This record gives sequence, structure tokens and C-alpha cells, in this order.
Amino acid sequence: MPGDVVSTAGPIFIIGPMGSGTTLMRLIVDSHDDIAIAQETSIMRAYLAHRWIPFHRHGGDWYGRLGWSEDELDARMREFYAGMFERFAAEQGKRRWGDKTPWHAWHVRELRRVFPDAVFIAMVRHPGAVSASMSERFRQSWGGAVTHWINTTTELVQRGIEQGDRLLMVRYEDLVVQPEKTLREVFAWLAEPWSDRLLEHDRVHTERGTARRVEGATRSDKPIATDRIAAWVDDRTPRQLQVLTERVGDLAGFYGYSLDDPEKVDPMEVSSMPGRLTMTGDMLAERMVMFPQLTAELTREVTPWAGNRMLTPETLDLLTGPPRAAKLADAPPAPVRPRGLVRRAFSRLRSRTASSTGR
Repeated sequence: MPGDVVSTAGPIFIIGPMGSGTTLMRLIVDSHDDIAIAQETSIMRAYLAHRWIPFHRHGGDWYGRLGWSEDELDARMREFYAGMFERFAAEQGKRRWGDKTPWHAWHVRELRRVFPDAVFIAMVRHPGAVSASMSERFRQSWGGAVTHWINTTTELVQRGIEQGDRLLMVRYEDLVVQPEKTLREVFAWLAEPWSDRLLEHDRVHTERGTARRVEGATRSDKPIATDRIAAWVDDRTPRQLQVLTERVGDLAGFYGYSLDDPEKVDPMEVSSMPGRLTMTGDMLAERMVMFPQLTAELTREVTPWAGNRMLTPETLDLLTGPPRAAKLADAPPAPVRPRGLVRRAFSRLRSRTASSTGR
């Protein structure tokens, strides 16, 4: 069937909103005999710092001053990072490697620059469940947590359509309710052999001696279960539920979610692939046509938090100020000490983050 297999044995990046089930997917894929998936490394934030030295007006010119091109820099970064992951996999007797970092959802393009054969498993989950996880685990405001879900899933759809069959969207609910069907689709797409042991990743990790507590609240020794699907409703206030409905609206339906019934999950499928649970980027493009009222929402430009962008002076507003003519007319300003520059940058970063997340 078209869209079933991605023709690559490249690295696998598991991405998605925080609290969307990326850790569970990591544990399952990592239990495969030939695949090693690392815990969060956030390497692309380091990569962006290589591309542009943070807090430096000319930070993007450094490698050019050494006679290096962007492609040459990317090749060296590929050699450096791939070498580290390859050793990580080889030490476990595995041939294929990957990484699970939720906010790499904002770095899909850069990951493809460094690793042209990369593929992406993009997790999504009910907006209420993700928002509850964000607000409880990371002390995020409820409005900010809802915004996190909206922006991240929108980014996933856009990058998925852009990447075509190299990105596969998987719903957490499908993974825990229909694990075998969902995982068979995932591993067929990865062109990796199936094993029934993938359905008992908890036993695999117990036999390996994996730490019981891993990222977040996930346990490596806990089997796939459905008990967390609607648990997010507990302790939610009427105001929080109202904000969820007002902010998410019809967008929930695009992913098959109901804002009235947390246990109701409609099929997320398209006419060309009926009965399928997972969706490639090409299928996401087909599904978008089914929701014309969401075109503007799903195609709008989404700006990531500054922490997931290159830390250029422009990003941090360090170059803002009165026009040059106005400066010349006034007395020369007092010099800004480096310590004050950095403190001012972080102050602006914190205030912008609080504003964008609704705090």
C-alpha cells in the first residue's frame, strides 16, 4: 500500500508536544533488537549554537571566517553527532539509532539538513491530557499549556506535509488502545521486522536492567495500558475546561478528539487509506482538505520559543533601539558591560516567555 514504507534506514527522531507519549514510544521502539533510541539529548539546540554563536552580533560568520561553507559545517556536525549515537547503539549490539526529544518538533528542517536520511515519529495526544501534564509536571499555566499543544501540533502538521512519507503521526490513544495494529504500521513504515516482543517492552526493559523510572512519570516496567487516557479530567476546574474549549475549538476534531468526551476518539483517516491508524505527511495534507475551516489555523506561521531558535541578537532584541540619526543627535550612551547585556537578554527572554505562555 502506498505510504506504508519509508525507504531509509536512517536515524529515527521521536518528537511531539511534551506529555504526548513520546517516552512510551521511545521505550517501545528501543525494545526492538536492532534499534537504540536515546533519552532526550536536545542536540539541535547545540547545533543552532554552532550555526550562530549565542549573544554575538557576528556569531553566524565564524565558520565562514575559517573558509567553511554551511554544507561543510553540516557535514562535520553529522560526523560528530552520528558518531556519538552510533557508538551508543553499537554498545548495545544494535545497528540503527535514534533520539527522543519532544521539542525537536521545532527542528525538523535542521535535522534533515544534518541527517538527510532521517525519519520522524510525531506523537499527538488529546489537548486536555497534554495540558494537564504540562501544568502539573512543569508548573506551566493552563493557558500556556494549551498554547503549547496548539502550536506544537500545528508545527507537526506543517512539517509533516513538507516531509511527506518521512514523518509518521501517531496518536497516543491508538498506541495504547490498539497497540499491535498501531505498532505494526509504525514498524512497516520503518521497514523493520516485526516482533511480538514489541508488545511487551516492559519485560524487555526489565530483563535488560533498565531503570524503572525514566523521563517524566513514565516507568519502563509498566506495560502498555489505557488507564491514562481520561485521567486528565480529574481535578480540572470549569474555567480550565472552558479555556480548553475556547482555545482549541475545531482543531481537536482534526485529530479525532472530542472536547466533551475525553474517551471518545474518532478515526483519523483519509479516503485513500481507510482503516489506517497512523498518518504520513502526505496523508496529513489530504486530511487538511477535509477541514477547510482550519486552513488558516494550520498554515499560519508559528514562532517557537526563543530557546528553540538560534540565539541571534535579533532574536533577543539586543539590537533594538532608537534610529541611528537619533543616536547621533544625543550624547553618546554609556557603554554596556557584557554582564549587563547578558542579564538584559535573559530578562527579555523570561518576560517574552511568560507573555507567550499566558502566565
